[in-house]
Amino acid sequence: MVLARGRSHKTTSQNPARAPWTLSNGAPAAREVEVTLLGPGRGESVVVHYGHGEWLIVDSCVHQNGEPAALRYLDSIGVRRTAVTHILASHWHDDHIRGFAALVRAYPEAMVMLSSALEHDEFLILVDADEDSLIEGPSGVRELRQSLDILADSGRRPELARSNQRLRNRPGSNEILAAEMWALSPSNAAVIETLESIAHFAPTAGQPKRAIPRPLRNPSCVVLWVIVNETRLLLGADLERSPKADRGWMAIVQSNSRPTGLAQFVKIPHHGSVDSHDAAMWEELLVAEPYAGLTPFVSGRVRLPRPEDMSRIARLTPNAWLTRLSAEGRSPSRPRAVERTVAEVTRSVRLVSTEPARVTFRCDAGDPSNWTVDASPSAVHLMA
Repeated sequence: MVLARGRSHKTTSQNPARAPWTLSNGAPAAREVEVTLLGPGRGESVVVHYGHGEWLIVDSCVHQNGEPAALRYLDSIGVRRTAVTHILASHWHDDHIRGFAALVRAYPEAMVMLSSALEHDEFLILVDADEDSLIEGPSGVRELRQSLDILADSGRRPELARSNQRLRNRPGSNEILAAEMWALSPSNAAVIETLESIAHFAPTAGQPKRAIPRPLRNPSCVVLWVIVNETRLLLGADLERSPKADRGWMAIVQSNSRPTGLAQFVKIPHHGSVDSHDAAMWEELLVAEPYAGLTPFVSGRVRLPRPEDMSRIARLTPNAWLTRLSAEGRSPSRPRAVERTVAEVTRSVRLVSTEPARVTFRCDAGDPSNWTVDASPSAVHLMA
């Protein structure tokens, strides 16, 4: 596998033509679709322009100063705060929801969308407790609590997404591109699985609080399908494979109620992990050699995507980009005297976050075979 460093280039599936790397080109045109992936070694955010100055934000990651990367990016290209129509938290893991409350506050006219698992009492026990201490390790519970408080204070209610639900329908005309936004997950079975895992550990009246193991899987996360004229996007969140037909990618592929057609772009699920790779997803939901983007994940010894993951993705499509190599999520070098002092006063050191990198994909909504890719210097093009 070959890794090519970030650059700006205009490509088609037949004849890629490259130009020197530049920073962002400014806001997209009215009839352009844009997907921008933002991600450090831990966390990601996806920003989508679905035509005519309307924007969607999926998940959140933050800069080292705590500012959401999506907010900084949209401000940098002059997008008005009222232009963001929808904000989605695909699931409640902390690496996808850091800074989400700040997005809810910054975009007061946006519809905030959450997984339908949040409407059930089992999950709300955790949210109402407002304590991350109920969860072993970092979680997104407190961020969700703050987001719900902001919504309540402003009189807004979140939209709860479930499989095969149309979340947005913009009728088309001679002047306006038609656009639809669908949730492809979670299925009812996936929501039940999530709630049962929480209910097993949740505290009950008269019993002492005990830590709930941080969930490692994401059965109730929200996968989005976005249609803009002839362009289709599959935003895979962190959904994984499941051996059961009523959940995971199998439930989406076999559904008779999902939108039809094949997507020309995919946000590769779960940082390219083999646990999220589903051959049927690539064969049944995507065109051959789609454009694809993914972000890395770094936590302790876990680094995604692994070299074998990147090789697998590069064999599936020559149009895949990674915002940053996971191996770059290392602690910065320090003078020896500083290292000795750190060793004396701490048990261990871990890198909380790196500055988010960016890959931006754009195409005309009527010609999704012809894309422009604009990438920051740390991004890499995965090539077999």
